[in-house]
Amino acid sequence: MDHDSDSKSEWSNEVSMKRALLVYFLQVFIPASVLFCGIFYIFSNQTQKYELQTIKIREESALKSASALTSTLFKQKLSDLLVLAEGEIMRKYLHNDNIQTWTQVTREFSLLARRKPKYVQIRLMDIDGKEVVRVNNKNEEPNIVPKSQLQDKSDRYYFKEAIRFSQGEIYISPLDLNMEQGVIEEPIVPTIRFATPVYDGYGTNRGILIINYTPAELLENIEDIFNTLAGETIMLNSDGYWLMGVDDENLWGFMYGSEETFSSEQPEVWKAIENNKSGSVTTDSGLYIFQRAYPLNRAGLGPVENIQLRPDADQPKRQDLYWIYVSYISKDRLNDLSSIPIHISTIIYLLQIITIGLISGVFAKKAVKKKFASIKLQQHATTDELTGLSNRRELQKTAEMEFKRAYRFNRDYSILMIDLDNFKEINDSYGHSIGDEVLKHNASICLNSTRTEDLLARYGGEEFVMLLPETNLEGARQLAERICQDVREQPFDSGRGPIAITVSIGVSEIDPDDISYSNILERADSALYQAKREGRNRVATV
Repeated sequence: MDHDSDSKSEWSNEVSMKRALLVYFLQVFIPASVLFCGIFYIFSNQTQKYELQTIKIREESALKSASALTSTLFKQKLSDLLVLAEGEIMRKYLHNDNIQTWTQVTREFSLLARRKPKYVQIRLMDIDGKEVVRVNNKNEEPNIVPKSQLQDKSDRYYFKEAIRFSQGEIYISPLDLNMEQGVIEEPIVPTIRFATPVYDGYGTNRGILIINYTPAELLENIEDIFNTLAGETIMLNSDGYWLMGVDDENLWGFMYGSEETFSSEQPEVWKAIENNKSGSVTTDSGLYIFQRAYPLNRAGLGPVENIQLRPDADQPKRQDLYWIYVSYISKDRLNDLSSIPIHISTIIYLLQIITIGLISGVFAKKAVKKKFASIKLQQHATTDELTGLSNRRELQKTAEMEFKRAYRFNRDYSILMIDLDNFKEINDSYGHSIGDEVLKHNASICLNSTRTEDLLARYGGEEFVMLLPETNLEGARQLAERICQDVREQPFDSGRGPIAITVSIGVSEIDPDDISYSNILERADSALYQAKREGRNRVATV
């Protein structure tokens, strides 16, 4: 039975240690996990905001580069226009219109068209809109159009706009598709027309000079920039029609009478585009970043005497032609670009949890080890090493505390003094090791009769003391009788046969004249000796 009791005690201690270990582990693990996972969450959010800002800046920078490239590419073309319009050959022709000067003009146009294959037409029109000189440039083969085939273009929008300009001013037409005889040319040829008035030496407007330019070079370069962007990019004209970046059936809608535009599909974004040269708009579907591109930069254009060097020369005017470059990044795409990938986040969280768990485990083990070491040290100070009962020091402290409580509140308080009968003979007959086991056996029997508020302590040798708060003399006597009977009926199994054990018990209770628990203990001790004198294995009261 004692072996089973020891096993239960060990199991109980192990369970207590595991429970304490779990408690300490959770006390460290839960706050640490919340703290570090919270820090990682905040860091992830801040990182996402930073990445979003970086993406936005990168997109804006790329669109500005596209806008700057547009101005740069057009600058040479516009300079060519002004050089032709204000050159010596043009002046001679305007001063003296004859076959010789006409031939010189057509030759100069042809030479320029040969050097610049993207100039698909170079024309000179008179003040009434009739073509005077026209050089077509197809397949890099300039062709001078005979006078008999020259056309009247007075009804075309670009003539009506350009003829009103002053000397040195440049008109740039919208980017549209070239038309011949009122029909869109097939295959389509995207075309921009640069025009400027031509004046003779007397300051009289004699017509306009027009260069038709196919901006394939521009579109290719813009497309290359678009390909570097994170978003889906499009190019719009100032009316919101698509010029690049969508399916072919949606391109050049204004040339075919279509009413479907970007402005009708995204009115909120278009409103911001109309009111700002650049910026960004966030909608429920994602982020739109836009930038206007002005092909006309007046700074440094034309021959030396006509170069504009005013501080605002490179600033666009309200009526200037512009296009809009737009980058659209959907919400899902933004999350993919700015967020830490889910598998990486999962791995980081798991690593955090594992690391925190390991650290928490180490701290918990140290804390439990320290706690149980402290408990063990305290137990050594208050517990009898052999029986596991309270020792004499703990007995004195508890007994005195219970005495004061009973005395103050006039409560019952009794003490049992228990002594093993003939214990010396057991030691002499079976040895001290068996004697120790007998003591433990007796302690276990007595302990089974105690209540939660009672205390059983080893007083010394084979003597035990039991404190019984809230118990009068009669109740204590009845308990003592039961203990005597239990000990008598449960001999110790030594392995060589049962060893009969009996105890003698002295019982006493608190008295109004007592000044200390020692007074009760002395009377219980006297009663114990009375029981011994009367033949042992019995209870005596005082």
